[in-house]
Amino acid sequence: MMNFVDYLFENSGFSDNPFLVGSDGVITYASLYNDVNRVASALFERYGSGKRMLLVSENNYFFIVSYLSIIKSGNTAVLIETSIGERDLAQVLKNCSLTAYFVQKQFLDLFDDTAADIYIEDDLGVLSQEQSEFTSSDHPEDVAVIIFTSGSTGTKKGVMLTHKNLIANTDSILGYLHLTGSDRICIALPFFYCYGASLLHTHIRVGGSLVLNNKIFLGSVILDINRYQCTGFSGVPSTFQILIHRTHFLREELPSLRYFTQAGGHLPNKYIRMLIDAFPEKAFFVMYGATEATARLSYLPPHLVREKMGSIGKGIPGVTLEVVDSHGNPVHPGEIGEITAIGENIMKGYYNDPEGTAVAIRDGRYFTGDLATIDDEGYIYVVGRSKNIIKSGGYRISPNEIEDLILSLEEVSGCVVVGIPDDMMGEAVTAVVQAGCAETEEVSTKILSLCNTSLPSYKVPMSVEFVDEYPLNSSNKVDRNRLKARIMEERGLQE
Repeated sequence: MMNFVDYLFENSGFSDNPFLVGSDGVITYASLYNDVNRVASALFERYGSGKRMLLVSENNYFFIVSYLSIIKSGNTAVLIETSIGERDLAQVLKNCSLTAYFVQKQFLDLFDDTAADIYIEDDLGVLSQEQSEFTSSDHPEDVAVIIFTSGSTGTKKGVMLTHKNLIANTDSILGYLHLTGSDRICIALPFFYCYGASLLHTHIRVGGSLVLNNKIFLGSVILDINRYQCTGFSGVPSTFQILIHRTHFLREELPSLRYFTQAGGHLPNKYIRMLIDAFPEKAFFVMYGATEATARLSYLPPHLVREKMGSIGKGIPGVTLEVVDSHGNPVHPGEIGEITAIGENIMKGYYNDPEGTAVAIRDGRYFTGDLATIDDEGYIYVVGRSKNIIKSGGYRISPNEIEDLILSLEEVSGCVVVGIPDDMMGEAVTAVVQAGCAETEEVSTKILSLCNTSLPSYKVPMSVEFVDEYPLNSSNKVDRNRLKARIMEERGLQE
């Protein structure tokens, strides 16, 4: 099996077709391939292979060339988020034995104390002049990239993804998205996040093009999609919710766009309906995945989105996805179990964490920690993350059902249900709601009335809190832990 980067450029490396399109002009595949090969050659000459090299940057040409060059040279790209805290950064630097750092200039202050080699944007040109001939000799099980994700304890876990993992998942995604060299995607998701990285991978493989959108105002993607004739757009739940509530996104025609993809968490049915009603001619792919699975585990075909509303579909090509009970047996329709996966996309393990790896991967099967049920046709419906399950009065309660119900109210634009420590119940079901300009007291009354008539008493929120904004993590997902901590602090509670 070839080096992952050789695989990506197998059909596009010498093409004059556009790779990167934007306000700064066009960069072709031939130019990109030449830069990657030259920098990779210089890295191999300086450091050999099998080393770990840190990369911290926003989405830009510097990130792309650095990322691909590190992997092409037979080394491992260690990706961290640009907003990483001091404590998490110190943990990564301590654990990873890094040989070199590739750092966008604006983040240099994070690394004042390091003695390792640091490369910034200007240095890529210097490296590319030091080329020498070399041939990649990577084993399929060699680690190509380490991406850090938070574990259930909040501690960063380094997910080790091999060349085999990356090739397998890229092939699988292309197997159902049917991308071609004519596709152009507007990317607002960071490349240090597995979902964002997968967009980069799939489009290079087919020779498609990218438009990078790093602007603070998310509504600018509308302008970019139209200006650059993008055919695809991808987002996490908050991406679509922000576009729906803060822009005129649903009133746009977006004539060049042929598809959307959504992953990175549960997008409430209310918003899926709004999107497919507004864009009936555009394919809407609901997807599910995990960093530990390289990126993608399942998808729901667009023609089934209405019929199977709320489902994450079935396993992607090459992945066996099952919902199993506590004994490892497949559940029957209506029963709840844990989603598990088998496939060549499943990580090699957590870096320097054999115990964590042994918990996540057992008997060759990846245990996701997500609870779900299936219908009579085997389509999977996530009911909640096991660590987010609320334990109240002896009941185990999934937030998803309550959130979807509350979001059915017209006045409610956002809802996150969390469990807050309670002396009587263990945890108190608490709905944290965004209600725009509506009167909060009136909305609270409507919510409780709806829940009392629609849910068993133990699922009815004991309180309703209102917020203007939800705290988001680096992947733009709602950070439930920070939200819960904020409410507890306001109430003078301790974990």
